[in-house]
Amino acid sequence: MAATSYISIAFSYSQLEVAVAILAILVLCVYLRRRVVRLRNVRGGLPYPPGPTPLPFIGNLFDIPRDRESAAYNKMANEYGDLTYLNVFGKSILVVNNYATVQELFDKRSANYSDRSQSTMMDLMGWNWNFGLMRYGPDWKRHRAMFHRQFQPSGVSAFWPTQSKEAHKLLLRMLHEPGDLINHLRLNSASVIMNVVYGIELQDQDDHYITVAETALDGMAKAANPGAFLVDIFPFFKYVPSWMPGAGFKRQAASWRKSVLQMRDAPFEEVTNIMKQENITSSFVSNLLADLELQNDHRSNFIPPDEVETIKNCAGLAYAAGTESFVSSLSSFMLAMTLWPEVQEKARQELDRVVGLERLPDFSDRGTLPYIDAIVKEVLRWNPVAPLGLPHMSTIDDEFKGYYIPAGTIVLGNTWTILHDPVTYPDPMKFNPERFLSNEPTIIDPVSVAFGYGRRICPGRFMAEGQLWISIACILSVFDITSGDRERRTEAAFGSGLICHPLPFKTSINVRSKQAKSLIEQTTD
Repeated sequence: MAATSYISIAFSYSQLEVAVAILAILVLCVYLRRRVVRLRNVRGGLPYPPGPTPLPFIGNLFDIPRDRESAAYNKMANEYGDLTYLNVFGKSILVVNNYATVQELFDKRSANYSDRSQSTMMDLMGWNWNFGLMRYGPDWKRHRAMFHRQFQPSGVSAFWPTQSKEAHKLLLRMLHEPGDLINHLRLNSASVIMNVVYGIELQDQDDHYITVAETALDGMAKAANPGAFLVDIFPFFKYVPSWMPGAGFKRQAASWRKSVLQMRDAPFEEVTNIMKQENITSSFVSNLLADLELQNDHRSNFIPPDEVETIKNCAGLAYAAGTESFVSSLSSFMLAMTLWPEVQEKARQELDRVVGLERLPDFSDRGTLPYIDAIVKEVLRWNPVAPLGLPHMSTIDDEFKGYYIPAGTIVLGNTWTILHDPVTYPDPMKFNPERFLSNEPTIIDPVSVAFGYGRRICPGRFMAEGQLWISIACILSVFDITSGDRERRTEAAFGSGLICHPLPFKTSINVRSKQAKSLIEQTTD
């Protein structure tokens, strides 16, 4: 969740909600005044980091962007520097705009900056099993360790055959229906993850697993949007009966909750049922369950329920986190190719020279295709999937460069600003893979930024990067991608929210040659 989902309020609430909010604010006034006095006493006279001037009681409520968050926080970074501090209804928010500062806080001081603030609406929707949103502690560590064992660098090569096969299927769909690109990307992303995680083959875009997941993820996206639900500002609203006027959020949460839990539970149950018949495809879930059976006492034939629940949660998170992220990255790549055709030409020259025209690229080619590697890095930099990432939270009071950071502060790594710093990346809105082919020491590898920070860095990043690489290499080897507009666009436009997608754009996808067409069809037979 973007931090803005915790601290901004929309202006379309019911009269009941507004009345209760006003009453709550009045009740909180004395509390906030006392809290300010207490904080002044404990911080030893240190100032807060720079930021917009707060208003009485509500603080920086109106400074929190409700859309185009990346542009708004980037503007604040230009005005206030490496740190931007805001406070809304007594809640501290710190936006970190500099890579060196990100490293200091999230890496070197990770013991203090690895927690998560909690969203009441997300809990109502049934997302409390998602270890990406869990508080830092034993439960999170158990889930993280299990996930990491399967998706660490030494293990992701096991997924390469599946990723290659699904990339080839994507080529065939693009060949036959080039005008339905985004749906092809969604099916491809879901197919890879469902196959790797559950060993389940998806048939088409209307597959039940896809439709359920899309509903669940749509709810998550809405809950993460700025000002979406007042209950995240005043958690006691969750006790309001769902039948009361103004409690529509509870009814909506209950509806989404069904899809969220079905997304997590249904494919897991299918795998466990198949395992009973001893006819199972190797997958994340089946491998972990098999290992768990070996580790436990066969005489009692007992598997601890909490271990099974952890496997189920990790599998559900892999699907929830991976699908939209991949669609965002690959659609950004397609947009970039329409705007910078010269990048395509250089990539094709490398592919034709190294791979040739008789086969498609595979993972064995990766070490010999540096320009394709550079394109992947530039995709991650040019439009980072999560421009503000998921917010961390400080657990104790801290001091940094003479500034006071209170315990409980929501801390955001401003990924967009870091990856568009013109000092590090000259002409940052230009899609320029060559910047990663130089030995310039000031260039920051986007992989170290785009997937999060510190102990909370995305544990599935190695699989995600591999999927993006094989897809880009295969697409460029057989297709010409041009703008579908009569007049070529000169600028890119991106949306808002937790996951940042390009705004709709037109593209024309044409097979490079008859030989390329035959290669696509033969490879997917």
